Amino acid sequence: MSQFDAPTNASVSRWGRHTTLLAAIILLFTALPVAQLVFGTSPRFILPLTLVLIAAVYSSVENRRTLAIAAVLGVVAVVCNSIGYVAGHDTARLAGSVAGLVLLTFTAAQLFASLLREREVSTDTIVGGICVYLLLGLCFAISFMLIAELAPTAFSLAAELQWDAGDRKLDFLYFSFVTLTTLGYGDIAPHGDLAQMLCVAEALIGQLYLAVFVARLVAQHLARPSK
Repeated sequence: MSQFDAPTNASVSRWGRHTTLLAAIILLFTALPVAQLVFGTSPRFILPLTLVLIAAVYSSVENRRTLAIAAVLGVVAVVCNSIGYVAGHDTARLAGSVAGLVLLTFTAAQLFASLLREREVSTDTIVGGICVYLLLGLCFAISFMLIAELAPTAFSLAAELQWDAGDRKLDFLYFSFVTLTTLGYGDIAPHGDLAQMLCVAEALIGQLYLAVFVARLVAQHLARPSK
């Protein structure tokens, strides 16, 4: 039996990688606010983000080419972010954010392409689809962070609210997923063409992705032979 005759093992492997990535993203969402609530302080955003980047590299182990690309981007992102936050080097921190954004975008694209190639609805398909959706929100969140770094007036809060003086990363993570799901609370508002168009793009991509993903699941389910 050749290596191509073992779909079960390959499926288990993909399931493990997708689950690892999903767990890392959920940790990113929960670790900072929970730590703030319990201990009165939260760890740096870069710590859970680094775990997501590592999981993104791990999930890209489809072939040597994708693994090499993901590994290079992951190393650059982690090293630059570490230098930026430890040494306070703004250029390194921005370079790390850009590399991390490219890695997560690459991972989301690879996962989405893999989902389109699937012929049957499985747990792996559903978990991978959830990962793609969450990666979309995370990618836009990092994009908003970069815009705010370059143009501090690109976003504003409602008059009764104030930015967190220490770290605004969670604010942009929250704003990104509010925009992705088109809730639009209005407590954070974009200003300027770039920030506004990114918000429009995120809302459109989020709705289109859900429509395509759900339609794909339904089509795959209907295409299965009845027992």
